[in-house]
Amino acid sequence: MASILPDRSQNRRRFVLAMAVLAAAFSLSLPTPYAAAQTAARLTQEDREDLKRVAGYFNEIRTLKGRFLQVGPEGNAAEGQIWLRRPGRFRFEFDPPVPLLIVSDGAYIIMEDRELRSVERIPLSATPLDLLLRETVDFGEGVGISRVERGAAILRITLFEPSRPKEGELTLVFGDKPLEFAGWTVTDAQGKTTSISLSQLDFNPELPLRLFSHGDTPAQMRELMRRR
Repeated sequence: MASILPDRSQNRRRFVLAMAVLAAAFSLSLPTPYAAAQTAARLTQEDREDLKRVAGYFNEIRTLKGRFLQVGPEGNAAEGQIWLRRPGRFRFEFDPPVPLLIVSDGAYIIMEDRELRSVERIPLSATPLDLLLRETVDFGEGVGISRVERGAAILRITLFEPSRPKEGELTLVFGDKPLEFAGWTVTDAQGKTTSISLSQLDFNPELPLRLFSHGDTPAQMRELMRRR
C-alpha cells in the first residue's frame, strides 16, 4: 500500500526551489557564528548617482508582470510568474509541479504549499523586499550598501540589513544603458547563493488588487486574469 504521508525528500526539494524568494522575503535569516559581517561601502559620487538613478527607475514602476527563473545553490531550477503592485504587493506563482504560492497583500508575506495545505506568514516590514515595495524607494539612511559594481552593460547593487550584518546580502541586478531590472541574487549567512532572473517584463499594466489577496483557487485566478 502506498504511503499517504508527505515525502520528506520532496518537501526538501520544494523548500530549496523556493529559497531565493524566501531568502529575500524572510530576512535572509540563516544565522551562523562563522558568517562575516557586512560593512557599508565608501560610496563615490558615481555610486550615489547610480543609486539615485535606480531609485528613480523603481519609482516609475507602479505595476509589473513577467516570468522568473530561479536557480538554487545546488543548480536546481524552477520557473513561474511574477506580478508586482507598489506599494507593498507582489505575487510569485511557481509553475507545476512546484505547488508553491508566495503573496504579499501589503501587510504580510504569505507562503502557501497547496499540496500540503500549509500556510506561513511574516510581516512585510520585517523583510528586505519592503525597501523595493514602498511608496517611494530611497537608498538613504537605514539601508546598508556594501557594493556598487559596474560591468559591460550591467549594474549590481548589494544591500544588507545594518542591524543584522551577519545574516547575508541581497544583490539587485540591472541591465544598463538602458537601465532595466534583471533580477536579484541572495547570499545567505552560510555563503550559499540563489538567483532569480526576470524576463518577459511588462511595466505598468493594469493589475486587479484581488490578484494580491490570498485564498482564491488557481482556477479562480486564471478566470480573473482572463477577464482582464
